[in-house]
Amino acid sequence: MARSLRSHTKKRYRAIKREHVFKPVEDLRLQRLSEAQAEAAKKPNHGTTQEEHEAIKAEAEVAMVEDDKKVSTSGTRSGKQARKLREKKKKSKASSKW
Repeated sequence: MARSLRSHTKKRYRAIKREHVFKPVEDLRLQRLSEAQAEAAKKPNHGTTQEEHEAIKAEAEVAMVEDDKKVSTSGTRSGKQARKLREKKKKSKASSKW
């Protein structure tokens, strides 16, 4: 009869395999990645200079000020809403004449 994956022997062998087979591989990979990251941090940034970075910040601040203006979000009424509104207006005008 087959043993379950929850059996003590299976758990023990998986723990041993995890510790002695997979952990060294994972540690080497982590070491390679950390070295590559440290090397990348030492390289100069070829992107933007300090003046360009400040200019970008200034443009963003100007854009934020312009975005603070009030904008109507209601939009135009269409479909059923518009029809109902027109009918209400017609009824109110007709009833006011009597």
